[in-house]
Amino acid sequence: MTRLVHKVKGKLSIHVRRRSVALLDGGYASVHKGRSMDFDDLREYAVGDDIRDIDWKASARHGSMLIKRYVAERHFSLIIVMPAGREMAATAAGGEPKRDIAVLAAGVLGWLAIRHGDDVAMISGAPGRIHATRARSSEGHLEHLLQETLARSQPDSPSSDLPGLLRHITRNVKGRKVLLVVADDGVEPAEVEDTLRSLRLRHEVIWVDVADLDPLGVDPETLVRDVAVDHPLPDLLLSDRELAAAFTRSESTRRHDIEAMLRRTDVSSARAGHTDEVVPMIVKMLERRRRGR
Repeated sequence: MTRLVHKVKGKLSIHVRRRSVALLDGGYASVHKGRSMDFDDLREYAVGDDIRDIDWKASARHGSMLIKRYVAERHFSLIIVMPAGREMAATAAGGEPKRDIAVLAAGVLGWLAIRHGDDVAMISGAPGRIHATRARSSEGHLEHLLQETLARSQPDSPSSDLPGLLRHITRNVKGRKVLLVVADDGVEPAEVEDTLRSLRLRHEVIWVDVADLDPLGVDPETLVRDVAVDHPLPDLLLSDRELAAAFTRSESTRRHDIEAMLRRTDVSSARAGHTDEVVPMIVKMLERRRRGR
């Protein structure tokens, strides 16, 4: 049963029209910089296609613009880097569990990889409890990875450790991979920047941030708990305007620092706070890569 994969396909069908699937596929293929390609066949030009792929002679004969399609000589592996943990059981900016956004983001990139014949694997957990799956290319395997993400993102799950997980990957993952990092919104840039630089020397890295609920944007009567420490947030945060303003400035600065760090390390990134934002976010991110940012 591929219940979660079917949900992924449903979201894709809502947000991506049939004629746009080629653009989405092309955006995914562009992740593999330097991928060796062989000519396959021709198809009609679509907005966003690289003009360098236009076959001008064939277009003149056919009477409409045609572009060359290619197939890869070899496959790549997509590794979903999923710290998960109790942090992903928290509420996202749009009011859903953060794990739902994480599952959809992993599902969309995983499904695109499988469409291209690429293998998909997942590394989750934290140092001392690392769990790595085999790399396979099937919808059943992707469903297993998505279900595992849900199981590891419950309120009683251990806390996550993304910096430690990334360090583990630098030491243990060989060969060139595409890494999809699904990150909690609480990452401190200084804790991951050096490791990301090392990873970028060997791998392509895509970073998806799952946005936290703004504790200052909820009803004052709502009890807001920090799932990482299982304690309610102090009432002062809602009643003290100066403290609230300082909190807002601190979060804004941290977000700016994360974005600047990802630019410095040349990591493609996107951020979503609701499942409805995931597919458009990924489409936009892949298109930026296709056009050279």
